[in-house]
Amino acid sequence: MSRKRGVIDEGEQNEEGNENLPISMTVATDLKAIQRCIPAFAVAFSGGFLVSVLDPFQTQLIIAFDLCGCSKNISEILVDNSCYTCKSGETVVAVINLLLFVGAILGCQLTRIFSEYGRVVLLKVIAGFIIPGSLLSALAPTGLAGGWAQVAVGRFVAGIGMGCVCVGCPMYISEMSPNSIRGKLQTISWVMQSSGSWFAVTLGLANWWRFVVFLPVVISLIALIMLSDVSETPYILLKRGSREAAMAACEDIHVEEDVEKEFEAVVHSVEISRNKKKPLELMRENREYVHALLVGACLGFLQNLSGARSLLTSSSRIIVQAGFSARSANFLTFALLGVNVLATVAATFIMDSWGRRKVLILSFTGQALTAIIGAVPFYVSPNADNAVTTVVSLFAFLATYAFGVGPIPCMYLGEIFPLDFKGFGMSVGASANWTGISITTFIVLSSSNTVIFSMFTIVSVIAAIFTAVFVRETKGKSVMGSPYFTEAKEMGGG
Repeated sequence: MSRKRGVIDEGEQNEEGNENLPISMTVATDLKAIQRCIPAFAVAFSGGFLVSVLDPFQTQLIIAFDLCGCSKNISEILVDNSCYTCKSGETVVAVINLLLFVGAILGCQLTRIFSEYGRVVLLKVIAGFIIPGSLLSALAPTGLAGGWAQVAVGRFVAGIGMGCVCVGCPMYISEMSPNSIRGKLQTISWVMQSSGSWFAVTLGLANWWRFVVFLPVVISLIALIMLSDVSETPYILLKRGSREAAMAACEDIHVEEDVEKEFEAVVHSVEISRNKKKPLELMRENREYVHALLVGACLGFLQNLSGARSLLTSSSRIIVQAGFSARSANFLTFALLGVNVLATVAATFIMDSWGRRKVLILSFTGQALTAIIGAVPFYVSPNADNAVTTVVSLFAFLATYAFGVGPIPCMYLGEIFPLDFKGFGMSVGASANWTGISITTFIVLSSSNTVIFSMFTIVSVIAAIFTAVFVRETKGKSVMGSPYFTEAKEMGGG
């Protein structure tokens, strides 16, 4: 057994990890790992804020840009709901929301370029898109025809940054985390995304849409300041030729683990990357790359096709469609996203003990069962008042989503690809993820609650079966030890 840093006698630590180390050492190591990831957490928070920032303001946007062509003063508009419930206004808002996701798909593809310059560089690029995009949206003129188009363009630009968040944060955290708590740190990142969404909806209760849309600029600037003093991951440091710095980084990250083995895996990945083989060449030569890519992309696609992520941008519409007022819908959305945050926090305590695969199966199954609660009443009594049932189903559905389906797919993408293929693999998986949310958002914004809950049920069942059959466990394995690659298993403790 290779000697592990910080261990005086090999008898003090068994083969499984750090169970016999002093609790104080373990806690100190965990806290240091969390501290290393704080800048990525800040970026994740800004991404979550961006996703939900317009959800409370859909009615306000229709009124502000006169999308229903009322040409009335505000007092008349407030008593005439035809001024903010027209089909043309809802269509424009749907387009604005959809452009965020289109931008995110493009952002996912760009990450494979930016990530090769550095994982920290990629995190900075995220802010570089969110800041101008948010400024464009916040400064859109309401007195000019087509002013809403500036909001749409701003959302597209900011969406590019959002797409990079889904790759950049998991990638950085996976390479800067000890194997024993990598799942917990990745889940904390998702907690920060969920908290960002919750914070956006909370501020939305005050009805200051320009101020709230501008806030991602401030959050991103804070993240940039944090990133100014953050070192790169061992993989990037070694690619740049800084062998001593890369070894020191490995020692700092894997205090209670086999440092030599982890460093050897990094060296092996860098040597492969210097062959300059393109991803398609790697897939032609080794079908294991194709297998891992298909599993990752399908999992990412099913995550958002199953519906929950679209609720973060469109929950108000579903609640209003169920019979609640727009004001009540905003308060219920606030509570809904609060449940999302609390359930994600709970997931941090079981992610590294239960494992990704088991939690995913339970979470997808829970989504299917809770979506049925919302779907069945519409078939049994289509003309009845199903408002309470709809809200109960939404709350239960999002709670089961946040427990596993929310945090795991992006985390999983950061764990199943070799470092030389990770940029490409994660960008494809994340693109599939955002394609799924684009489809479901369009359906949610244009369909009845009957169709919405039925779709959530069917896709969640398919996703649970897919996970049980095709997804392999990554719990406790080195980030270099993907279960989909024979050589990686040998190097990474698989």
